Amino acid sequence: MNNWQDMTQDRLVRPIHPGEVIADILDDLDIDSTNFAEILGISHQVVNEIINGQRAITVDIAIRLGKALGNGPRLWLNLQQKVDIWDALQSHKEEYEQVMTLV
Repeated sequence: MNNWQDMTQDRLVRPIHPGEVIADILDDLDIDSTNFAEILGISHQVVNEIINGQRAITVDIAIRLGKALGNGPRLWLNLQQKVDIWDALQSHKEEYEQVMTLV
């Protein structure tokens, strides 16, 4: 089994959505989602959907988050990618098991 599979496939629970991390940070900074949306230059609705786990972090949003929070875009993309891989493995596990490993 590949390393990426070990980190995601064997998990019993879904990795934390980046929106939960953002919600915690906003609580710590005492910033509401409306103000944060203004800081990021995106709509309040988008921020709320991310916080509620209903919207994925895109490259654009990751860049904005990384700039606003001073931690760069990769953190946000990595968190989202873990969720995406886990979701895909859960949804298509049988199909992926049928794919032959060549190397």
